[in-house]
Amino acid sequence: MNSDQLYIAATDETPEVNFSLLTGNSFMVGRSLPENAHEFYRPIIHWVNTNGIRIDKPSELELRFDYFNSSSGRFLFELLSILERNPKKGLMTVIWAVESGDELMIEKGKELMSLLDLNFEIREV
Repeated sequence: MNSDQLYIAATDETPEVNFSLLTGNSFMVGRSLPENAHEFYRPIIHWVNTNGIRIDKPSELELRFDYFNSSSGRFLFELLSILERNPKKGLMTVIWAVESGDELMIEKGKELMSLLDLNFEIREV
């Protein structure tokens, strides 16, 4: 079943997720320390696998994490790899938004950018 939007409210351990085909603006914001990263990220990955091909206009995915653990990092890479394989990836820009001066998150963004062939920007906010 296709859905134009996926929304998951933030918790103390998981980010707010709002993916929208309607607006073309999607984001994940917060901390990602889920007890079971597989359980948290599987619906997100499924939604992107199912609906990513339906992107039909310039779109942005903003990723703004205060922190994420290593298991979350693996799922973030999987999510971005799905976007990388999408034939419509040229319409998508990934924004890695970090607090100004947060060297750890800047480095994480640079690492992801070096591994992926995507429109990928690091923005200090």
